[in-house]
Amino acid sequence: MIDNRAVGKTIATLRQNRNMTQQQLAAALNVSHQAVSKWENGAALPDVQTLMDLTRLFGITMEQLLNAEVPPERLENRSPLEEPIQNIGNFFNNIVSGIFTPPRDEDEDDGAADVETAEPVEAGETEETGEVGEKEAPAPFELEKLLQMAPFMSKAAVDALLLEHREQLTSADIARFAPFVSRECLEKLIQNPETEITWETLQKLAPFLKREMVDKLAKLAAMGGKAVKDAANNPSCVTGEDIGKAIGDVSQTLCRGAEKMARKAVKLGEDVVNEVTNAYNSFVEGARSREERVNALRRAACERALQDEKWDWLAEHIGEIDDEELLKAVAQKANGLGMHDWVLEHLNGYADTRTIDAAIEAGNWGWLGDHVWQFEDDIQEKIALAAARAENWQWLSTYAEQISLDNCADQIAVAAYRADAHALARQLMEHCMDRAQRETLANAVVNENDYDFLEEIGDQLQPEYFGRLCVARAQDGKWDVVTRFAASADHNSLEQMMELAIAEGNFDAIDLLDPLL
Repeated sequence: MIDNRAVGKTIATLRQNRNMTQQQLAAALNVSHQAVSKWENGAALPDVQTLMDLTRLFGITMEQLLNAEVPPERLENRSPLEEPIQNIGNFFNNIVSGIFTPPRDEDEDDGAADVETAEPVEAGETEETGEVGEKEAPAPFELEKLLQMAPFMSKAAVDALLLEHREQLTSADIARFAPFVSRECLEKLIQNPETEITWETLQKLAPFLKREMVDKLAKLAAMGGKAVKDAANNPSCVTGEDIGKAIGDVSQTLCRGAEKMARKAVKLGEDVVNEVTNAYNSFVEGARSREERVNALRRAACERALQDEKWDWLAEHIGEIDDEELLKAVAQKANGLGMHDWVLEHLNGYADTRTIDAAIEAGNWGWLGDHVWQFEDDIQEKIALAAARAENWQWLSTYAEQISLDNCADQIAVAAYRADAHALARQLMEHCMDRAQRETLANAVVNENDYDFLEEIGDQLQPEYFGRLCVARAQDGKWDVVTRFAASADHNSLEQMMELAIAEGNFDAIDLLDPLL
């Protein structure tokens, strides 16, 4: 059974660790911020498509989200940068392009530039004849049909077809095939020199890649670059060693001056990496400072709106506020003015307890039912206990599984049982109570000698409980109870009952217990 509250808390944790407001998450998913609020409070679950969008956004699986089992590495704080750093990427690309320009041989004549250049050969034309030859056009690669069949094919077969036609694939195509190919194939495909890496593409690919690869591609996407085969052309993860290796490969194709060029290039490459690193770090620090200043300005604007009682403006921007103290201040002033409905609508339950007490006193259970999911756990338990005192068992049956009853489920269940609301007592026992609370209800039933109802709820009790009950009744000589529940008792208790039966010479009990042992 999916726990709405656990899923909601997971969504809230993932959002907060991405430094996103509810409004920002809502915008990213194309839903209202009220919908996000309901998810995080456990009042509702996103639909299937939105769940898929959430898993792509946060880089987790559907199973992890629904089971509230998020890997720790997905809970790292990430501060979004407000401005792209394309200029750094362009700077680095220009430098690397200069590195790989082969040097002119120092012994060459200055007049070498005057040598005539051969005329270019037309496409499809041979150098010997100049005639244009006809090439047979290859059969078109039907990508969409392959995508339709991919779920029914082996990963090896899909891998082979995509690698064969990798030059025809865009980053969007690769993302669509990600669930149907091996990780090795996916890494080869995204390293195509012409594959654009964007944030949108990376969000779709991330669940299927190693974290190290995701980190590199994230840096590359931030710089607006392309995936390339050589680390030297990759400004997101290039090092002096990578440049040296790339230049070593190039130098094998050069004739004169290659060794000298490589030595200079490695040195220059290391200097460039240091400069890019420093520039990147400075940019990140600057972005953080700007973000802090912007947040301070937003807070000041909200404080001024609160001072001027601009409630319409606050309602429009309340989803952008993450400051808990400021939210409480807004709620306190609104509650003081009697604007309880406004608080409930826009502030997820920062309701004044006086309003809740008044609703309970007036028996306004419809209003309480509409808003109970927005309140803190202790307030929910307070309302539930009040409903029990009012013997409003129908209300409790409707909302018991949606609200927190961790500390009072047994009290309500005992009250419901004594008021003959047995269906509610069974419901609470099954869905809202732990082992100790179940035994509290069972003890109340036993005290009433209501062994018929004890049988009804017996599947929710442990063998140890029935063992203790039967041993106590055997000691009191009430073997009729032992006869009724001995089959549900644990083995150690059966041995104790056998000893008591032998001591009393109760051979009927001995015959009952012997097969159970």
